Amino acid sequence: MRTTLVSAALTAILLASAAPSSAQTATWYISTYTDEMLVWDEASEQVIDRIKMNRIIPDDVFLNESKTRLYVGDASAEYIQVVDVAQRAVIDEHTLSEGDVTVRINGFAPDPSDEKAIVFVKRYTKLDDRYLVEGPFILEYDLRTKQVTDTIPWPDGEERDNVGFRYSPDGETIYFYTNDIIAVDAETFEEVDRWEISQPLEPGLGRPSFNTESMTYDEPGVATSLFRMRDPVNNRSLIGIAKVRLSEKEIDFFTVGPSEPLRGFALAPNGEKAYALYQTIGEYEFWEFDLVRQTLARRVPFAGRARMGLDVSADGSKLYVHVAGNTIDVYDAETYSLLRTVEFDEDMTLGNLAIIPSNDE
Repeated sequence: MRTTLVSAALTAILLASAAPSSAQTATWYISTYTDEMLVWDEASEQVIDRIKMNRIIPDDVFLNESKTRLYVGDASAEYIQVVDVAQRAVIDEHTLSEGDVTVRINGFAPDPSDEKAIVFVKRYTKLDDRYLVEGPFILEYDLRTKQVTDTIPWPDGEERDNVGFRYSPDGETIYFYTNDIIAVDAETFEEVDRWEISQPLEPGLGRPSFNTESMTYDEPGVATSLFRMRDPVNNRSLIGIAKVRLSEKEIDFFTVGPSEPLRGFALAPNGEKAYALYQTIGEYEFWEFDLVRQTLARRVPFAGRARMGLDVSADGSKLYVHVAGNTIDVYDAETYSLLRTVEFDEDMTLGNLAIIPSNDE
C-alpha cells in the first residue's frame, strides 16, 4: 500500500490518543564495559538481573516497537545481538562479516514486525597489501533468513557518510533524515512525500533543528526535544521545545530565549514537564520547562559531573543523572536535592541504555 506523510495521519492520531504513561516504576537495561547488560529496577534501585551477551562491550541499544526486544550492537560494530526482554537473554545474533570481509554496522532500525531491518554499513576487505573500503551502503536485511534482501537507493541520489532513518509505526513507510525528512515506501523505496525542513517552518524564521526520535514518555507517534533555530531578524540562535509528529508533518514549538549549552533533555511521564541540563565548565544547572504554560519554570544550580545524561523516574518524582562511570545520582524532582548515589560494580557505557515503563513490560 502506498503511504504518504499526510495519509498516514489517521494512524498517528489514533496512536497519539493513548493516555500518557501511568507507570509507577520502570526497568532499565544498561550497557557496560563488560560482556553483560545490567537490568536495574527503579523502585528498589537495585540490579535485579544481568544479561550475558555474546560479545564484549554491548554498545548501541535499539528498542523494538512492541518493547519486547532489544537490538544491541557491540564495540566492534560487526554484530547486532537480539535480547528477549521477557527472558532477559540473547536469543539471536546478526553479522554481515565473513572471512576476510569485515562489515561494520553504523546504523540500524528494525521493522515493527521484527522480520526485517534497515542497516547502514561499510565493507572492509582484507587484501594482501591493503584493505579495500567500500560504501557506505543502506541495506534491507531479513532478520529471519539473515540475508541482505535489497540495496536501498540513497535519498535524492546523494551518498552520505551519515544518514538517519526509522520505520513508521505501521512499517509501511521509512523516514530518512537528510537536509529534509524524506518518506519512502517500505516495499518499493520510492519517495512518497517530503517535509522540507531545510526551509523555514514559517515565514521570517530560520532553519529549524529538532529531534525525531521518541523519548521514553512520549505519546506514540510523537517526538519531543529541544528545538533550535536562527532568528534572522536579530541574528541570534534561539532555543525552545518542539513536539514533532512525522506522520502529520506537524511541529508544535515554543521558544524560551537565546540558545544555551543545554544537554540531556528528558520528558516527564505526564507530558506536562520536561527537564534539561545546563553545562559549562564548572557551572551546572537543572532547567525545568512547563510545557502547559510553555515557559522555562526554574533554573537550579547543582554540583554536576564531568559527563551527564538525564532521565526522569516513571512516577515523575526523581531525576537520574548518569552517563559513563559506575554511578547514578538520584535527585528529588521538586526540591532538586541530591537524595543518594547508586553505585554499580561495572562502568556504564556512554548513554547506551533502554528504559521500559512497567505498563509496557
